[in-house]
Amino acid sequence: MVVGARNSLQVEGAEWTLLADGDEVVPGVRVIDTSGHTPGHMSVVVDSGGAQMMAVGDALNHAYLNFAHPDWYNGFDMDGDRSVATRHHLLDMAVADRMTVLGYHFPFPGVGHVMREGGAYRFVPALWRWD
Repeated sequence: MVVGARNSLQVEGAEWTLLADGDEVVPGVRVIDTSGHTPGHMSVVVDSGGAQMMAVGDALNHAYLNFAHPDWYNGFDMDGDRSVATRHHLLDMAVADRMTVLGYHFPFPGVGHVMREGGAYRFVPALWRWD
């Protein structure tokens, strides 16, 4: 995996621009710093007509545990304390701004909303429509 990523980054003729927290990629699409799982981890926020969706990548990787126990971290998180702070920030932001959340490791369809439940949270999956 690392070799493939390194080869892709070193491809001849490619020009790379490093992004920072809050940078807008194109109008309505920005990145936010969600480091902790890995250094430099970014999530993407898409804003369309005032509705927002946040693709959280590996910052939230379990649709039950990360929500019910946001203070827990695992061996996959390179910086546990930072992972916990990032997770709380993402969950608080999703609740406050009523954002749709897309989690790559969440059960199908992987999209839903976040509810606050006491000192924890709950992922509420979107209903899938077959039309």
